[in-house]
Amino acid sequence: MNKEVIYLEPEDDITDILTKLQQAEQKLVALVPPKKATMLRSAVNMKLVARVAKECEKVAVIVTADPAIIKMAMAAKIPVAKTLQSRPMVPTAESVKASEREEQVIDEETGDFTDEKVEKSQKDSAKTASKASSVDSDARKSKAAETIDLTEESLENDGKGPEKGKKPGQKAKNGPKVPSFEKYRKWIMIGVPAAIVLVIALVWAFVFAPAATITVAISSTSSNFNETVRFTTDANAENLSEGVFYAEQQTLEEKYNAEFEATGEEDKGDKAKGTLRISYSLSVQEYAGKGFDYYVRADDVFTTSDGLKYRATETTDHIKWDGEHLPISGCDNKVDGLSGRCIKTFQVAVEATGGGEKYNISFGARWDEYDNATVSNPSAISGGTTHMAKVVSEDDIKKVKEKLISEHESEGRSHLFEDLPKGVVAIDSSFKAEAGDVDATPAVGDEVGSNTTPKATVPVKYSVYVVDLDKIEEYIKSKAELEEGQKIYSIGKPYFERFTSLEESACLKTTLTTGPTVTEDDIFEKVKGHKTGEVQSLLRPINGVSSVEVRTPYFWVWSVPTDRSKVAITLTGEGETREDEEK
Repeated sequence: MNKEVIYLEPEDDITDILTKLQQAEQKLVALVPPKKATMLRSAVNMKLVARVAKECEKVAVIVTADPAIIKMAMAAKIPVAKTLQSRPMVPTAESVKASEREEQVIDEETGDFTDEKVEKSQKDSAKTASKASSVDSDARKSKAAETIDLTEESLENDGKGPEKGKKPGQKAKNGPKVPSFEKYRKWIMIGVPAAIVLVIALVWAFVFAPAATITVAISSTSSNFNETVRFTTDANAENLSEGVFYAEQQTLEEKYNAEFEATGEEDKGDKAKGTLRISYSLSVQEYAGKGFDYYVRADDVFTTSDGLKYRATETTDHIKWDGEHLPISGCDNKVDGLSGRCIKTFQVAVEATGGGEKYNISFGARWDEYDNATVSNPSAISGGTTHMAKVVSEDDIKKVKEKLISEHESEGRSHLFEDLPKGVVAIDSSFKAEAGDVDATPAVGDEVGSNTTPKATVPVKYSVYVVDLDKIEEYIKSKAELEEGQKIYSIGKPYFERFTSLEESACLKTTLTTGPTVTEDDIFEKVKGHKTGEVQSLLRPINGVSSVEVRTPYFWVWSVPTDRSKVAITLTGEGETREDEEK
């Protein structure tokens, strides 16, 4: 019958022994306790072993020579074997006494067998041998169901080795056959490397592999945070104690192309041309001490009383006076004193600001005053013709800007916010989409042919101001009002409200999660070295701890490592971890 051998450890308690017995795969289980083991010296523990073995339909055998354990096994009717090769039997009162006598032979001080004790033990054994033989013989017959063969060899060999003078493999006189070493050479050669691998695996499994993850949920409360803050675009002017944050602008530029319809209309006919007379009559006394400098510049515009506009096509000479010294340069007349006047008349060539026949006027039209001078046309202004054409207007450009921003603003905002650096909070209300100079074909004012579709390229700049999240967190922690023994577990997701401009104040808001002050190091110090099943009972009494979860990477890891680097501790509040918050 195949057996499974379980070597018990000194620190194993009865629960560990029963668990190993239940998890054994073979029906026959040999339990090998360590020397001086105490866990099986209890009648209650031994009865528990017998009951669990019966419930699991297994046969438990105690491998020991300890008289105390043998005595408990006898009471629980559990088979005992001195070695793994010995034939197991349910102990009797005589076998218990024999074990006690053999135990007494051992010298308690030196651990050696003395001649006197050995001789006495042999005599006592001889006296009881004949008495016990008949009892044992009857026991073997009556207890056949209670005697289990561990191996086939155990039927042939009682585990005492070859008799003196016998070679391995020879059958001893009136005794079992002595096993041959050669017979087991192959198994030894296979077993030694396997044992080395097993030792390495056990070292890895019980020294390097053990780790644990402990998640501790802390009962917490939520509260609203609300503070008025201001902004600056100068990093050196930031002052958290006064609630002044440095706001940095983040931008994204895009270009969009579009076709549009030209709606402007302009007279593209010939422009009327002619000559104007510009006459100055300047009082010297009025300009004394301050002087004057008058002339007509090219592109200066002159307007009739009917609103027709004409542009100068040339620049005239100057009439200039410093306000102190006479004569005055550029006057048509000679000025002798302060009571005189400087008279000057310019003839200026002009053309209409637009095409069309309406700009053709006869001589002597009425004109608005120009720069302290009177304007007249001594002759007719003519040559204007009418040709109405479709052109690109300023209004057309304005409309195409508005159309492209409306179509792409949402997309541009999304791209801008996706490209924001990590660890910042955007001031949502500061978002802007601004169109730049439009490159239109045809250009503004140009005629649009009947087969031409105007096109425009519009650059759009998206922008938003952001504030460093670390600075916001620092400010919130400095302003939060916490009770003694409390701390902040989460600052939530801060945001700004009522923002209108960088020159105005805004409101910083968020939801804080606070709870008792419990640190990861406090948790580790309480649970290190303890069995995983004990962690909950150790941590639940801590103020604020609502639940505890312990996970280990391997099923054989039953305790929390004492190495801090192998223990991951996560504190959570309101069901959300710090790692989740950062994400």
